[in-house]
Amino acid sequence: MEKIRFYPLDVTYKVMNEKPVIHLFGRTLDNRQICVLYDSFEPYFYAIPKQNADITNELKNFRVTIGDEAIAITRVEPVKKSYLGKNVNAIKVFAKLPGHVPIISGEIKNWNDIESVNENDILFVRRFMIDNGIIPLTLYGAEGDFTGMQLKVPAFKAEKIEAVEGENFVKPRMLAVDIETYTPSYKEIEPEKNPIIMIGFYGENFSKVFVWKRFKTALDYVEHVDSEAELIKKFKDVIEAYKPDIITGYFSDGFDFPYIKTRADKYKVKLDLGLDFSELRVKKNMAVTAQITGIIHLDIFKFIRKIMAGTLDTDKYNLNAVASEMLDEKKNDINLDELSKAWDNNAENMDAFCEYNLNDAKLSYKLADKLMPTISEIVKITGLTIYDVNRMGFSQLVEWYLLRQASQFNQIAPNKPSNDELMRRRLRSLKGAFVFEPKPGLYDNIVVFDYRSLYPTIISSHNIGIGTMNCSCCGEEAKKVPLEDENMWFCEKRKGFIPTMIEDLITRRMRIKEIIKDQSEEKFAVLDARQNSLKLLANSFYGYLGFYAARWYSLECAQATTAYGRYYIRQVIEKAQKDDFKVIYSDTDSVFLTLDGKKEQDALRFVEKVNQELPGLMELEFEGFYPSGIFVSAKMGDFGAKKRYALISREGAVKIKGFESVRRNTSLIAKETQEKVFEIILKEHDNDRALKYVKQVVDDLRCKKVPLDKVIINTQLQRDISDYDSKGPHVAVAQRLKNRGINVGPGSAIRFVVTQGSDIIRNRAKLPEEVKEKDYDSDYYINNQVIPAVERVFNVLGYRKDELLEAKEQTKLEGFF
Repeated sequence: MEKIRFYPLDVTYKVMNEKPVIHLFGRTLDNRQICVLYDSFEPYFYAIPKQNADITNELKNFRVTIGDEAIAITRVEPVKKSYLGKNVNAIKVFAKLPGHVPIISGEIKNWNDIESVNENDILFVRRFMIDNGIIPLTLYGAEGDFTGMQLKVPAFKAEKIEAVEGENFVKPRMLAVDIETYTPSYKEIEPEKNPIIMIGFYGENFSKVFVWKRFKTALDYVEHVDSEAELIKKFKDVIEAYKPDIITGYFSDGFDFPYIKTRADKYKVKLDLGLDFSELRVKKNMAVTAQITGIIHLDIFKFIRKIMAGTLDTDKYNLNAVASEMLDEKKNDINLDELSKAWDNNAENMDAFCEYNLNDAKLSYKLADKLMPTISEIVKITGLTIYDVNRMGFSQLVEWYLLRQASQFNQIAPNKPSNDELMRRRLRSLKGAFVFEPKPGLYDNIVVFDYRSLYPTIISSHNIGIGTMNCSCCGEEAKKVPLEDENMWFCEKRKGFIPTMIEDLITRRMRIKEIIKDQSEEKFAVLDARQNSLKLLANSFYGYLGFYAARWYSLECAQATTAYGRYYIRQVIEKAQKDDFKVIYSDTDSVFLTLDGKKEQDALRFVEKVNQELPGLMELEFEGFYPSGIFVSAKMGDFGAKKRYALISREGAVKIKGFESVRRNTSLIAKETQEKVFEIILKEHDNDRALKYVKQVVDDLRCKKVPLDKVIINTQLQRDISDYDSKGPHVAVAQRLKNRGINVGPGSAIRFVVTQGSDIIRNRAKLPEEVKEKDYDSDYYINNQVIPAVERVFNVLGYRKDELLEAKEQTKLEGFF
């Protein structure tokens, strides 16, 4: 019997000789690709009998015939478990094959003596990973023998697999892919009709662009093939020669891989890229996904959109915007609409498109490489593969973290809700956070406090969870949740499952933050990714409790969490006012005060005093000091708008919250104007200069001095075109695109310019490429873009809208000459 050490990366199973065999694809400690086989894990689920019911014999004798197949329960095992805070005598029901589990559980769940059937929907591979403690990218030892099984990599049949001490696998071999296709202007992207022109690859010490039309090129990384079919074969050859652990791309689930698969099918090119010789699989369910057995497909766009979006400043998630922020690099500036023309008529211009293609692959690679520490940490926390982490949102990640932990804590997981239960949950609502609305104005010497991870620490400190709610052991003696018309409490004698899980995440993050400062740059990056991943997951628990599709759903627990949140924010406000601080604003977890003669040290002492009275892991932190800030008025009334303010730091950085600068449907000229106004007001304290600046922008628009690219409005369709009752300009543009055969729908980015004319606005909204440089409607951009972006700011300073619209003095005098 031999021993190996390996890092699992991708996990699947196959039925072989009427037995499910787990396949763990990965790398050995000496960096060789391998597949470890394991056939000693049985599929199972749990049945919870009603009290005092004995169903053991009935289960043992269960038989059902589906077609020609007789399906039976192979064995049963009585187990003592905890279910939603209560001890239960459950039965572990084993089946021969994973596919038998839903059939058997579906047949027995309605038996009179069965209370519930649980964990029958957990995929077999994930069940194996949970029960055996298998976490991808972690080192394991296996004992067994190499077999002659036909795979692209050596196969090792393991008798035993166990974790061993060693470094995590932090540098998978990665290859980025990007394609460019033939798409005539204003035509729909049609993979059935239009060919792939080129495929770019980027990896470590590897850069290639393959193209199937021959032309003279000065680029040494460009190679020609004779046809599109040969191009697709080359795609396969490169992957097999490079032997990547990960293939990445940007929107490669939605575009590159489905397109390649469609074109391969047209030419009957077999894309058997899987390490088991299986083909590239493209699934079109609620979302399109592309999968290769044994090789992880990482669509870095999906990870950024689902997980990283909240940490980015950009409100656009195209490759250019994300790369610009995260890498300080951009896509090549080229008109992609010209590619098809160059392909047809002007081959000498193709080098620029080859450079563009390779750069897209390079940016995708660099983004994936930069985010790999964060991805790896989420893999370690949840125990999911990179492929699965890539395609899950926060609630799913929380749920799989809980499912893995439930097994270790001897818990049976609740079931997913039925369709009827989903409908009922969706109708229920939740009262949100307390907001102390500010009086509009310009303020000096502002200090900001915020609760560290407010909702997670509340859940942990107050033991909030389904299994601890309204316990019989504490009853009326327990501390009640500060909810109106509700009598709710949580156990004070026994720590619940969910509070325990959150507390573990918080304390692990605290320990990392204590040691991270003194680490080398390389270790700092890994530890920072780890603490950020722990933070992201912990902060997602509150949303998960109120998420209608969650297994551990409890609106009551979510309500209790927000009730305590309101309570603690009010407590800080009352204590601050008692200590003669002026409170100007508060929201979910933050409080803004002005010093008004006090010193910054007084504010720090105030924080210390508050923290002495907070329970558990709760802590109020000093977020920062801001020399100046402005809060604007709401559209109606005398109070400031919620989360609509701008602050300037000691270093001169302007922090803007809630204004049009972060809205998707605002032009660049409006955003730039607003940001410059805040900078002048807060940094230079010169309101008149800010007014003059706005007047100059207005004059420049009237005189058509503002370039066209600054008046382009970028927005996004939120629903199908047919679902809009009111047809705004972006909907009208989308409809025209659709009429031309271009596929648009929810999530599609729409760019347009409002042009001159007397027709209604939606009829004057044009695509940027349809508009001449000075053909935009100046009045529209002045009255609907620039002025709304700054009007309420100037209202606070005592200026009227008509003062913003007045022509500059020089312009008035010019009329007399």
